[in-house]
Amino acid sequence: MQIQIGIISTENQLNVLSINNDNLESKVVDLVGIKEEELNLLLIDESLNLESFQKTLNSENKFYPIVNMDALGLSTDTINSLTGEDLIQLYLKVSSRWIMSNNINSIEQIYPTTQYFKNLWIQDRNSFFEELWFFMKSNLNTNELNIIFHDLKEPNQKQQEKGEKPSLCYSYVQGTKLPNLFEGKEKEAVLMKEYDKEFSDKLNVTEFSAEKGQLVACAKIELSPILIMAKLTEFNQLQKSILTALFNGFNANKA
Repeated sequence: MQIQIGIISTENQLNVLSINNDNLESKVVDLVGIKEEELNLLLIDESLNLESFQKTLNSENKFYPIVNMDALGLSTDTINSLTGEDLIQLYLKVSSRWIMSNNINSIEQIYPTTQYFKNLWIQDRNSFFEELWFFMKSNLNTNELNIIFHDLKEPNQKQQEKGEKPSLCYSYVQGTKLPNLFEGKEKEAVLMKEYDKEFSDKLNVTEFSAEKGQLVACAKIELSPILIMAKLTEFNQLQKSILTALFNGFNANKA
């Protein structure tokens, strides 16, 4: 498992611990650069005065859990004595609570969330998939998330002059912390063809390996197939139910 844990033990610096299995590396960056770091967990010394930085911390908490060290019975000294495996277990413990909180909030807000997505589907298809990416990341706590979907490629000026119309293509949203939209290539076309028979109105989890931390799911909104590929630490029944309810809502009451 590869994760990054940020530690704020002084008011101006962020210590970033990068753990890749047994390999542990660290670096120190200016605290104002925290938005550029792809953290999985942030630990803070509660005694610090970070009031001027609180708005940024609240914004970052959308992407990963932020916890006071004291609440975990930790200090800067004790954290520095932890091994890579210790830090991974700490991350799994804290992130499990954070995911559960996001899951509960999603259940409570599933109807307005579904309506919001249905409006985006009509008004702005790209924004729909970027928001779907973030919803899934928040509820699954993915390390990597890739969503491939059908899109329309607009003709250039010369093609328009020849009367050519928009053509069907593939696009995908990918990222670790934030979603990035890309035009699909041959790889995406091959993947969509490979799973062609798995697309339906219901969310279909076609592959999940807890050992590898890999998830593949297929769905369809109206006539548009959607392929979801993720790397994550867990995928439980609650998370599956939330995604199932969301996609059921997308296709409810369709003509």
